Amino acid sequence: MTAANPSPQPGSPARLTFASGGWVILLALIIVIGIVIFAFLGPLRGEKPIGNGHDPATYGFDLSNLSVARESLAASGNPRDFLKSLDNPTTLSGDAIEPRNATERVKYAVSMDRVIGITINGESRAYPLQLMNVHEICNDVLGGVPIAVTYSPLCDSCVIFDRTLNGKVVTFGVSGLLVNSNLVMYDRAQDSPGDSTAARPTHKPSLFSQLAFCAIAGPAAETRTQLTLVPGTQVCTWAAWFLLHPDTTIAMPAETDKRRMKATDYERYWQDGKVTFPVVAIEPRSAGDRTVPFSEVAPSVAPLLDSGMGNMTHIIAVQYPHGWKVIPLATLVKLIDTSTFMSNSAMLGVRIHWRIVPARGALVQESEFMPVMVPCRWFAWQAFHPTRAAEIQQVGP
Repeated sequence: MTAANPSPQPGSPARLTFASGGWVILLALIIVIGIVIFAFLGPLRGEKPIGNGHDPATYGFDLSNLSVARESLAASGNPRDFLKSLDNPTTLSGDAIEPRNATERVKYAVSMDRVIGITINGESRAYPLQLMNVHEICNDVLGGVPIAVTYSPLCDSCVIFDRTLNGKVVTFGVSGLLVNSNLVMYDRAQDSPGDSTAARPTHKPSLFSQLAFCAIAGPAAETRTQLTLVPGTQVCTWAAWFLLHPDTTIAMPAETDKRRMKATDYERYWQDGKVTFPVVAIEPRSAGDRTVPFSEVAPSVAPLLDSGMGNMTHIIAVQYPHGWKVIPLATLVKLIDTSTFMSNSAMLGVRIHWRIVPARGALVQESEFMPVMVPCRWFAWQAFHPTRAAEIQQVGP
């Protein structure tokens, strides 16, 4: 009787069959073919990434009129639009978050999560930093005003701009470039659906610096276009924001955002205290056009600060009627009256009452006017505004 699967005789050549392991080779071949097809599909559809991750000249922007020091400009390691802006986000009412979290395995906007909060024309909205981490720019409309909510994680800086420039509403994308370790945006073509490759060839984008508040290259830089900051930008916990703004809405993530949100966290980077990318002062502090390196700027203001003030110290730059003042969050915490509340004395004739959560942020609870505020880390503010950096506000009770 012949065996169903006879063993190979000694000395006979081995034959590879599907059952004996050929399926592994076939599967590997299918995977390789799939990778090759995927690699070529992007370029065929016009989706080849722009920017090689290390040379700013490869990002497709005109840098011939760059208005900042060339050594302060760096590629982030990602191509243009690797982080896609969040455009016209889906929102949920604030009072619906707790019921949602009760039924969802992955929670969103829990009480101590930090959010960017803003109120425009009576309409309030929160943008969780865990969402902004993976987009950095949100093009939205709030209270009838087109706004760009921007967040630069390396600087922990939050600025909200009016998107109306020279009478036209623009949308911003993530350029993939950094200036002084800070977000650089670009204006997309008006009919672009969201990624840089779809922009019309006739559109010449300009670059805008988040913390310089202006265009730094391209056509908009020729006219020295300034960005208009929206007053009232605040960073605090979701619980604090919702308590003071119970009618708020909150920007929601897409399904594709959830895994990236879970994997993205900058807390360890801030705690380490080392700035990864080049940082030089934007405004010259010596004769001529020489730009003074960051290391030369820092000691000039260090004596004015508390001994614990370092590169990554969390500060709030506040624009009062007569100029900017820098308020270290730690200074507010020292004068705290309870675990979450405090108020400070009048500064430059304006009284602001703060509500704070130690190490998580502060927001204005009551004020005679709503000032422009820029929450960020100390190194970033002094690099962009060194002549303003010495104006440290010592807040008193």
